Amino acid sequence: MNAENLLKNQPYITQYSKKMNNKIKCLICRHNCKLSEGNVGICNTREVVNGELISHNYGMVSSISMNPIEKKPLYHFHPGSYATTIGSWSCNFSCPWCQNFSLTKVEPKKYDEMHYLSPENLVNIITQNPKSSGVSFSFNEPTLMAEYAIDTMKLLSKANPKLYSGYVTNGYMSEEVLKDLIKNGLSSMTVSLKGGKENMKMNCNANSDYIFENIALAFEKGIHLEIVVLVIPTISDSDEYFNEISQKIVNDYSSDIPLHFNAYYPAHKFHLPRTDIGILEKARTTAMKNGMNYVYIGNILGHSALNTFCPECQQVVIARSQSRFIESKLVKKTNCPECEYEIKIVN
Repeated sequence: MNAENLLKNQPYITQYSKKMNNKIKCLICRHNCKLSEGNVGICNTREVVNGELISHNYGMVSSISMNPIEKKPLYHFHPGSYATTIGSWSCNFSCPWCQNFSLTKVEPKKYDEMHYLSPENLVNIITQNPKSSGVSFSFNEPTLMAEYAIDTMKLLSKANPKLYSGYVTNGYMSEEVLKDLIKNGLSSMTVSLKGGKENMKMNCNANSDYIFENIALAFEKGIHLEIVVLVIPTISDSDEYFNEISQKIVNDYSSDIPLHFNAYYPAHKFHLPRTDIGILEKARTTAMKNGMNYVYIGNILGHSALNTFCPECQQVVIARSQSRFIESKLVKKTNCPECEYEIKIVN
């Protein structure tokens, strides 16, 4: 019904909607926008047209490239592999410091042949490149291309079940969307956090409780999870927040979930100086004191905390340089070669 219509320049009608009297409720994310005819949602990708909720970014590709899986960042998921990485436009958050603002703060291109890539053609690109171990939906907020991602994952799992599918996300999709992603082949999620509850509400127009609900669901369903905290001056750089987030992960999920503290740099509407390396190191120390086994520092070239250390004997078991894999000492099995401690890695 839908993807085929795009070839005829017809709107893509999303299934994630509910008609309510003279409005339509969007079900793609936790904002649940209620829209009248001609209204556009917070994300700028959903619009009511002729009584139907349509998506303007199904298959509309802003960028596609082959990236190291470490760039997501995913440090404990098929280390050293490469993912065909694809994105569209726009976002459902309003973060003033957005690091990808050239894509997220731009309205999606309405259908045109120059930007449309069908799920079939994307799967062909992935499977015909021997370097590609799977697909990662990233760059902009991939929740907004969930229908496209699901169609792609269905085809990819049939073409080659060994290939993985990942999401680099703010974690604000609806429960229905997340369940559908998991059902159709989602294997990993990198979830990016932007500060505590009040800061999320004030700066991103979002309720962080929903993000943690989705993390809990993904964890329960066995999806590989890694969590990123963008350490932003005055927003997410306090000792209190470092304690709060690391204790929550340990108590509610697992001490083995990798946690990345990434340096912020000035972008979009936020121009405070980039994150001090000492703050990042303090965040890492705090999280490890609270029991987290795998804590990383990102966006800092050459830092030793890019490496994976054995939690038991502190030997380097995977070496990295920025977002590049260098060497793994975990050969054939995931136990530390020095002390036999089991390193939590998906190979």
